[in-house]
Amino acid sequence: LMSSLESSGKHFEIIEKGFNLMRIMKIEIPTTPPSIMDIMESMTKTTIFASRYCINQGVGISQKRPDKQNRNLLRLFDAITVAAYSVSSPYLPLLTFEMVYYCLQNEFFETESAVAFAGFGYFHIALKQDYEKGKYWAKIALEILKQTRPSSATVRARWMLYGHIMLWFIPLKEAARKLFATNQLGMKQGDFKTAVSALTLSTNIALLEGENLLLLTRDRFSEMKKVVKYNIECAKLAVLDVVLVDELRGENTNPFAIFDGKFSSVDDLMMDAVTNKNINLISNIYFRRLFLAFWEGNYDVAESHLRDISSLPSAKQPKLTTIYLTFFSGILAFHRYRQSQAEKDLRLGMDAICKFEFWLKFSPSNFENKLFLLNAEQTSLLDIEEAKKHYEASIKSARDNGRVHEQGLANELMGKTFSTVANKSAYAIECLKKARICYLQWGAMKKAAS
Repeated sequence: LMSSLESSGKHFEIIEKGFNLMRIMKIEIPTTPPSIMDIMESMTKTTIFASRYCINQGVGISQKRPDKQNRNLLRLFDAITVAAYSVSSPYLPLLTFEMVYYCLQNEFFETESAVAFAGFGYFHIALKQDYEKGKYWAKIALEILKQTRPSSATVRARWMLYGHIMLWFIPLKEAARKLFATNQLGMKQGDFKTAVSALTLSTNIALLEGENLLLLTRDRFSEMKKVVKYNIECAKLAVLDVVLVDELRGENTNPFAIFDGKFSSVDDLMMDAVTNKNINLISNIYFRRLFLAFWEGNYDVAESHLRDISSLPSAKQPKLTTIYLTFFSGILAFHRYRQSQAEKDLRLGMDAICKFEFWLKFSPSNFENKLFLLNAEQTSLLDIEEAKKHYEASIKSARDNGRVHEQGLANELMGKTFSTVANKSAYAIECLKKARICYLQWGAMKKAAS
């Protein structure tokens, strides 16, 4: 029944029927949506319960094989979790905590357990900003996956792990490769929806991390027809990425053709998202508009889209785009401060620096060049020669980590900074020339031309 409902996209019906079954089995699920206090209380209860178990990254406690009834219950948990995620259900955290509690209590460490533990790790990051605990539970989930046979639950666990947790701890390009492998595993396991979701996320990371735009169009976006066949929501996100690449390259590859007339523009997608209260799609449209405006140098427009994103209920959830939103907001804040001298703008820029200093200890390769550039922009307000050291450090770090677009950005901002200094115009022009070369290497022909 659940499989039939899932294939039909009847997520709310899955949640309703699933919760009814769980209540029959004496598993506590409230009849009204939980408050944040309820969620935090449940999380604390589960964390305390989990602390009684001596679990290491080798899953070092005894394991039991679930009987048929418990196996079915694990699968029920998994089905409801997928449905709850699909509609951003407020019940998702409680469901995750209940499943973790159930798996630990019964010493079940199956692939469905890995989904629960991965979710538990994510909520430690999202609700408590406890990245170390998030990593701890993610590694337990990874160890379970090593010890169990692949299944559709394996695909979902890997998607959660590499798309939402491990990206804070491993190089983003590695996370993209893991997600691409998850796509291939998902196609083999018949979980086509999660498979194409992993592919879409992998491609999005590649785009944000500065993969050559022409190669991205040729190699990654060629999978678009497969995406629209299996997951229409992911197809919408993939099309947004193609539109973004087209704008940066100054082209029009007509990506909306895959929708056969249902959608013909980003505005159509936005109307659909608003009508269906699809916060994820709305957020992604705003983010891509922000991304484009930022790279085009339209900072006022970028500011407007940043405010749009900040107004959404999902704005505070840590995810891939959080890294770039924080980076862009810091650069924009220092840009505003140069004009306004307003302390609030300086504080916003410093807040971005503090976040990157915090994230840096988890994965230097992901955050180092951005932190150097934010420090350069802040230092340039006081000591331009000292700022030059930070700009150069950012350029080197971006080059070493394969982010040619951010290498170009550091050169561009350094050029603009030195263009305001007497007798430094020649040096500023040289910086801007280097920035143009980087943008050409990125494949952003329109950006380079500007």
